[in-house]
Amino acid sequence: MIDFESGYILRPVNPVFIYFSLFCALLLNLLPIGNYGWVPDWLILCIVFWNIHQHRYVNVFTAFILGLVIDVHNSDLLGLHAFCYALVAFIAVSWHRRIIALRVPSQALHLLPIFLLVSLFPVLVHWLLSGSLYWSGLTGGIQGIIEALLWPMATRILLAPQRRPIDVDHNRPL
Repeated sequence: MIDFESGYILRPVNPVFIYFSLFCALLLNLLPIGNYGWVPDWLILCIVFWNIHQHRYVNVFTAFILGLVIDVHNSDLLGLHAFCYALVAFIAVSWHRRIIALRVPSQALHLLPIFLLVSLFPVLVHWLLSGSLYWSGLTGGIQGIIEALLWPMATRILLAPQRRPIDVDHNRPL
C-alpha cells in the first residue's frame, strides 16, 4: 500500500496491531469520564480508519460486535450502537477508494458526515421512540466535529508502524 501523503510504500499491516488498537479504543470508550459532547468516540474513529485502510481485517461484523459491547456498557437500547457502527463501517468500506486518494485534511472533511451520523443517530432514535427530544444530546454534533479534527492525528498514529524508515539501508530487503 502507498501512503499518498508522503509517497512512501507502507509495510504490510500486522493484524495483531489492528486488533490491539481496536482494544485500546474500546478501553478508552469504557473509561468513566462521562458522556459529554467533547469526549470523542475513540472506537468509531478506529473502526472507520481500519475499514478505510484494511477492510479485510476489520469488517461490518466486527463493527457490529463492538457496537453491541458499547450498547451493553451504556445500558442503552440493545442494537442501537451496533446498527450505527455497522452502517458506518459499510459506508467507510464503500467510500474507501475515494477517501484514501485524498490528502488527510480533505479526508477529515469527507468523513465529517460519517462522524456526525454516529453521534446524532442515537439521539434521533430516542426521539422517534419516546417522542421527546433531549437537547443536551445534540451536543453530539460537537463530538462529530472533534472526531473529524482528530482524524489527522489518528492517521499519523495508526500508520506509524507501517511507515518505512527514512534512512534506507540497501542491504536490508525492506
